[in-house]
Amino acid sequence: MLNLQTVLRGFEENGLKQEKQCNEDEILNKLDMMARREFDREIAEQIFEQCRPTQENLKLVYRLADVSQTLVDASLILSEKIKKAEQQLKQISQNKTICEKQLAETSVYSDTRYLFLTLLCAKNIPLKLKYTNCHIQLNLGVTNQIAKPEQQYDRVNPEFNQDFEFSIPPTTTFLSIQFYIQTNAAPASLWGQAYLQIQQLDDQSVKDMELQLKDPQGRELGASIEIEAQIVLNKHQYLQTQLQKFEQKIYTLENDLNEYRTDLDVVERPFKIKLIKEQSFKQQQNDIFEQFDRNQQMNEIDQQHPYQLQISQHKEQIISALQSEKHLEKFDETPEAPEILQLGVIIFTIYGLITLFVCSAKPSFLDVLVCHGLMFTIFMDRFEPFHLKLVGGGLVASIFYDILWMKQYHLWWESDDQNNPEWGLKAQTLLRFVLVFTYIQFLYKFVVCYYIYQFHRESIDPTKRYIFTIWRIQYKVGKSRDSSTWQSI
Repeated sequence: MLNLQTVLRGFEENGLKQEKQCNEDEILNKLDMMARREFDREIAEQIFEQCRPTQENLKLVYRLADVSQTLVDASLILSEKIKKAEQQLKQISQNKTICEKQLAETSVYSDTRYLFLTLLCAKNIPLKLKYTNCHIQLNLGVTNQIAKPEQQYDRVNPEFNQDFEFSIPPTTTFLSIQFYIQTNAAPASLWGQAYLQIQQLDDQSVKDMELQLKDPQGRELGASIEIEAQIVLNKHQYLQTQLQKFEQKIYTLENDLNEYRTDLDVVERPFKIKLIKEQSFKQQQNDIFEQFDRNQQMNEIDQQHPYQLQISQHKEQIISALQSEKHLEKFDETPEAPEILQLGVIIFTIYGLITLFVCSAKPSFLDVLVCHGLMFTIFMDRFEPFHLKLVGGGLVASIFYDILWMKQYHLWWESDDQNNPEWGLKAQTLLRFVLVFTYIQFLYKFVVCYYIYQFHRESIDPTKRYIFTIWRIQYKVGKSRDSSTWQSI
């Protein structure tokens, strides 16, 4: 489950400070980046509706602390919904199993009438009635059943929510409902009772009823009992209907549960890596301290062996765990570069090789500068929008230069005079070969333009940093870049 500190630290590590006010797009862009996929816009709209925006430069902005607290509240509410739905699903599944068992044991034909009753709650119990416990006893003929309230119940309106089944003897005309209270260790005493007339339920439909409680002398107490009751003439058919209802409820609850879990994953996903990391680190700390306490207790029992050395060893373990945590944070902050950027490095390298060959025969200062600029992006950590715009501008300028150069030598290619004033007639074959490669380089430059655009799009966010692996060397590019390190592959 999320907490406010985790959310705020997650935003801060991605460039948004706690005191900063941001618009919806800024916050959503960060959530998209942190979750590594698009944050659900419908959930985002609900979150922003719970925050109080302020107007700044004709735009609505939100305090990051308010948005973070709303995310924490949403996580808590969804977790509670999931827990409640799981409990309901478990209870209904148990009821379904019982219903299936009864259905297998019930005959299709039966002359016995049954009373199915759901005891919902008691209402308006006086506050002056200071009881410590209560229960309700249901009596039908010689059959008695007892209902106890749910845990942590309201003393004024205790809830029961329990189902009961009675077979109705031929001569029985009513069901008595008795409310007992108990104070401390004193025995339970009858406080009020009500009666359900069986003849009121002859239509076989479920009836919602509220029965007034009266004291043993017949005086109304102002409290009541809420129930649902139904007379069943064919128990087999009734159980089949109940089984269908259980299956429908289970289907609905499973859908609701999946929806709650999906929404919870959307809310927690941007912070899940940090949340898991914090939980695992706390667990690691607890394990170390528990082991430390156990060893210390054993050493106190055995006074003959000094334990100062073991204490220092456990302190070193704690320090090592803290250092490993810092290393983990450092690793999490520098992810592997996306596949399209890694492929871009290969594209730039091929472009450099083609340029080196072409420039050996065709002078092009712009192409050389562009090659250096592309290599500087990774090797000299120029992962910046301005640098990539400058390189892209140089590449576009080199394309126009290539058009002029190829236009001139195209005329030479088609002419009858193959003598070249710069190279002479003997260089005709080499010139044709270089000219073909110039056409290839010209078309290849459009591919390079696309990958420069991808690099520029990723470099707009100043907090982004990536690890590029080239052969066996890692280059950390972006904010907080470290030196290159060797890695075995």
